[in-house]
Amino acid sequence: MKKATTLGIALLIASPLAEIAAAEPASQKPLLVVQITADQLRGDLLDRYSAALQLGFGRLEQSGYWIHRGDVDHALTLSFPGHATLATGMFPSHHGLTANEWWVQTKGAWSEVDVAVDDRYKTLDAPKREGVSPVNMTASTLGEWIKAADPRSKSICLGMGGRIPVAYAGHHADAAYWYDSTINEFTTSSYYAKALAPWIASFNATEFAAFQMPEWTLTVPPQYVALANPDADVHENFGRNFTFPHIYAAESRSARGGGAPQEYSRWFDGTPLKDEALLELAAKAIDAEKLGQRGVTDYLAIDIDSTDSVGHAFGPLSLEQLDTLVRLDRALGALLTHLDSTVGKNRYVVVLSADHGVVDPTDPGVNGRIVTTAELESLLDRVESTARESAANPAELPEKIITVLKSADFIADAYTETRLAQASTDPYIRLYKNVMRPGMTTDFPLWTNKVRPNHPARYNIIVRFKENMVIDAAAAVHGSPYAADRFVPIIFAGSGIRHGEQQAGVRTVDVAPTLAAAAGVAVPRNLDGRVITAALGRPSP
Repeated sequence: MKKATTLGIALLIASPLAEIAAAEPASQKPLLVVQITADQLRGDLLDRYSAALQLGFGRLEQSGYWIHRGDVDHALTLSFPGHATLATGMFPSHHGLTANEWWVQTKGAWSEVDVAVDDRYKTLDAPKREGVSPVNMTASTLGEWIKAADPRSKSICLGMGGRIPVAYAGHHADAAYWYDSTINEFTTSSYYAKALAPWIASFNATEFAAFQMPEWTLTVPPQYVALANPDADVHENFGRNFTFPHIYAAESRSARGGGAPQEYSRWFDGTPLKDEALLELAAKAIDAEKLGQRGVTDYLAIDIDSTDSVGHAFGPLSLEQLDTLVRLDRALGALLTHLDSTVGKNRYVVVLSADHGVVDPTDPGVNGRIVTTAELESLLDRVESTARESAANPAELPEKIITVLKSADFIADAYTETRLAQASTDPYIRLYKNVMRPGMTTDFPLWTNKVRPNHPARYNIIVRFKENMVIDAAAAVHGSPYAADRFVPIIFAGSGIRHGEQQAGVRTVDVAPTLAAAAGVAVPRNLDGRVITAALGRPSP
């Protein structure tokens, strides 16, 4: 299956890149394009906390073009689909990464498959772990457009969110590195490199340790603490360790119910300390690779993940999330200052955005609820029973399963590939069309720990929960087609960008073509996104 998929990707990637629309050259092209994505940074948070965020976020807001209510214009607001949309200017149905995992049949059994896993490769420094690649990506990325414009250009992609840098690196990047908590270091797949770059190996061996503190203390200035929810909400973190300070020695054992302590790297991976390290690593990459300092336009992607891990555990309005943003604000400010001194002021262009938002069903006014695992198991038991009873009539089975699914009080609708292919006035149909890939359907949000051979995903059925109803996987959950999950900030700043703002009217699929226009880089003709001319300080292509 992977060989056929790889061949298809080669054909799809080669053709669009050969057929490009010429971009109008800028009077002074930026020497570096920096794409920063804060995973799960819901759009209202920068407005809510603006007074406390003046060093990094505030600098971008005050000098750049700020879209307050950017729109993730697809359903299944999950990480890989959202990141790849920001990187490619394409909807998930066109860039290929329509979910974080799919429900597929392999070796005679149905199971989940990670969208980036590729067993032809290995994770460096962890040879027993499978490698990853863009094997399922069917579109090219902004970094690839920049490299296509000038072979001397470099594309470097860094992240803390597992394998997410793959979504930005695409098929051709000079480096793609991410943090792996199982080995407590930054690593990559053998698809991208045969050995770690010296600057990565050096950071792992020396500088990284300075960020691995034994506790996460509150750094929010006292006058801003009240901007967040009170730090005493038992709904946070499943009712455990939900107040400051967060101390590894105390929390690691309680996280295991008093048993063996949790590994430090697992605890560290749930704190903002990790992204303070990531932004320092980004500065090292700029220096080591001479990004933006060689007379050509380079590309740097940075995937910030603590906003997602902290947001899931404690909620978007928690004091923990505010402290995460305050820490990121300082680190981001330091990175921008470093860019000024190395690349030069107004010689680089930046975008800050997010792959999706999030909903906390316990927040006041949300009026939501958590769907328990027991409820999901009961519903899927009924699906299994229906599948067995209807085995003789496979053509009728999907609709029978949908009838069972819609009998649950937490499910609003369910969609087959056939229904999504038809014309409809249902606004959710369009959103799900934008994230549909035939034969590759995720089992989200019907997640349980029980393997089920007749899971609805097997029949390519996608489920939509009712608004503000989420599974009990975390304190806050995303993935729905509703406003809270689709609401993100988008801020362009730097070379080729004018100062201004607008409330709405921009989608995350528009980010990559707008950055390309700011950099004077040609793009594929068939993009779903469009250039946001209001953000540019010069005519757009």
